Formats: sequence, structure tokens, C-alpha cells
Amino acid sequence: MDRVGLYAWGGPGTIRLLNVKYHSPKINEASFMQLYEPGFLQQARQKLGVTDMWVTYSWGFADSTEQPDRDYMVGRLDHFHRHDIAAHAYVQGLNVVAGEFAGSDIFCRDTKGNMLRYSKGRGLTCPNNPAARQIILDRVAAACKHEFSGVFVDNILFGLPPFFVRRDYTSFFGCACPHCQRAFRDHFGYDLPLRGISGEKQLVDYLEFRCQSVAALVAELSQVARGSGKQFGVNLYDPLWHSPEIYFGYHLAQIAPLLDYYLIENHALGKNGGIDNRHLTPLIDSTPRKPVFVVSYRYGIGYDAAYNQRELDTIWSDAHWLGYAPCMKATEFVTRGVWHALDLDHLDAPALHPLAHAARISDALPLRCSLPAERPLIHWGSRYYARLIQLSFEHKWLARLLVRSRLVVILMRMYRKYNLDVLDALALPDSPGWV
Repeated sequence: MDRVGLYAWGGPGTIRLLNVKYHSPKINEASFMQLYEPGFLQQARQKLGVTDMWVTYSWGFADSTEQPDRDYMVGRLDHFHRHDIAAHAYVQGLNVVAGEFAGSDIFCRDTKGNMLRYSKGRGLTCPNNPAARQIILDRVAAACKHEFSGVFVDNILFGLPPFFVRRDYTSFFGCACPHCQRAFRDHFGYDLPLRGISGEKQLVDYLEFRCQSVAALVAELSQVARGSGKQFGVNLYDPLWHSPEIYFGYHLAQIAPLLDYYLIENHALGKNGGIDNRHLTPLIDSTPRKPVFVVSYRYGIGYDAAYNQRELDTIWSDAHWLGYAPCMKATEFVTRGVWHALDLDHLDAPALHPLAHAARISDALPLRCSLPAERPLIHWGSRYYARLIQLSFEHKWLARLLVRSRLVVILMRMYRKYNLDVLDALALPDSPGWV
């Protein structure tokens, strides 16, 4: 295989973030600290054929807090060069550690002005907010000063996703901050519909607004990275399973020219060790000169134990037969309640074998109109949506209940997607940047 990836969050910054993100986690710190050392890199190169690693540079703490983490990473770049592995600097996208930016006007807001949470201890930041944009731009520029092969920006999310979607009536989602209200009014000539999105025109306008806003930011980030001779990428939720135009706020076709590769995360790895990424074949075949890395989870970050040999063989076989670049997640595994990174001592080189792909993708769901009884429920639910999201992160026992119930896992494994005919009216210019 020409390219093999390892998505590897490590070092002291990742340990600090785990303590922010979760309630009193038990962490095998040594496993995170060994990911960028020569012994691990030699195994990764020789055993797995790893050519590219995404490595921690910035987790969204204040610059003063994470400068030692950046120095730690930069000080290990020679290890990557010696083992012929391209190191991509991982920069957190549209969220920061909220306590480190207290009093700053950079956060996404709900219609009542409350900060929107990304996880415990972290708040979503707005792509239309100049100060929030500058934080990410400065971190990408800082990474470009070092001998990284590329820069990668994670979590390009525009506010909260909708909890309920209909083509004619939907609760407000995304971000309602003053910057968004002003930008929306200036472009569309009417006020941002904060009480709810009523009618197909409002939905199309708002989805276009989110996609354009994100594309404008990605264009700036790409220009900074590529202008410094670095490869540039962002994380892509599976574009054929998760309808990113609706849930996350970007349109793949619009940002594709700004990327040097695709890195797609999905839940294609079955709980019994099977895998099927056949649905990505049209994307893989359409970009023969642009690598497609795929990271397939069983359940997701914080839910999976480390890969076993059968799963490693399955991932490599699926990649071989379908023509994409295999990419393994190397961190945030949980085994017997302990967070840890990947241990390659327990894995052999992957063996290729035939795969019996099972069809697991149903036809797209139409984005239908609302029923009369749904509208008051949508209106009522939107009043408490952001607050419930925050409670699910910050309240220890509620967070634990959600993890144990695996509700998030169940929702993510539904492979829900929409037939986005409603988006046919979207105006997606070749050169984004109107915001």
C-alpha cells in the first residue's frame, strides 16, 4: 500500500485533555508518552508500514498552557524523519477548553446567549467570529514554522447539530451569536430565524450559510498551510452516512479542492470484527490522485478496546480490496476502565484475506415535511436542547449513565443519511469566502 496512516494523539497535552474531558479517568500515562518515541515509530513503520501519523500539536488550551506540549512534539520530529514517517500537526478546530478562555467572546451561542458545549470542559467556537477564527489561524501558522509534513485541523463543526430535521420546520441549530446574526442578515436580507426554521427557503438559506461560513474558514487555513509548503487536511465525518451539510455544517464537494487528502471517520468496523466501506467506493474511485484515509471504529472514542489481530487484518484487507489507505486510531482506547494508547507489541504485521462484504447501507431517507403534531414538540424541545447537552457532559452521573446505556453508540451506528434533494438549491461557489 502506498500510504498507511496512524491517528495518534499522544504526549502530555493529550493526558491533560483526558482529565478535562472526562470525570476522574484512570489513565495509563506511559502508553501516551511512548507514541512518538523511536521504539514505537520503528514498530509502526516496520510492522504496519505506517507512512503518515497525525500527532498532537494543539488541543485548544491557552497558548501559555500548551506551549510545553508543542515544544515536546517539535522536539521529537527528528524521530519521524529518521523512520521516514510524515508527521501531520494535529490542531483542534472549532472548540477550546472553556476555562482557559473565560470572558472571551469567541463561543457559539444558543438563542438565549448561552455558550454551546462541545464536551465536558470545552465550548464550541464560531467560524463567523473574527477572534475565534484568529485563534485557529494563529495555531496553524505556528505549526507551519516547524518541520511537520502537514497540518491537520480537527472538528470543523458549526455549532450544535439539529436534534430533529424536517424540510419545512426545524428547531434552530448551529449558532445564534451576534456575528452569525449580522452575517446572515447582510447576505440574505432578513433576520436569522432564531425561533425555529420554518419553510424550505429558510432551511436552504441556513444550510447554505453554515456551509459557506465553514468553507471560508477552511480556505484561509488551507492557504496558510499550503503557502508554507505543508499538506493540509481536516477531519471528515463519513460523507455518505452522516449528511455533513445538515449535521456538521460543511459540504465536501465545496471544501475538497482545499484538501490534499481525505481523512474519513466512520463506524464501519462491526462489533464482531467485520467491516464494510464499500459505500465509499465512488469517492475513492473519483480521486485517484488524492489519498483517502479511512478510520473505522466499532463504537467510537472512549467506547472501544484496542484492536485485536483479527480486526487489524480485516481493516488492511478492506483497504486493499477497495483501494483506500488504511488508518488506525492509536489512542483513547478503554480497557477494563483504563484509558490507554495502542501497544504494537501485541500485534503482528497485518495479513490480507478475502472479505465477504455485506450490504449495510439502505437507500437514503427523504427529508420529509413535518407533521402537525411534531411542531409543538420541536418548539418545546429546542428550549432545553443546549442545556441537556451541557448536562450530559458536565453532570458526572448523567454522563456515566449515557456511557453505560450506549445511547450515543446506538445513534451513531444507525447509519442514518438523508436524500439531500432539498440542498439542490444551495449556491456553492467555486471559490468560497463571502463571509
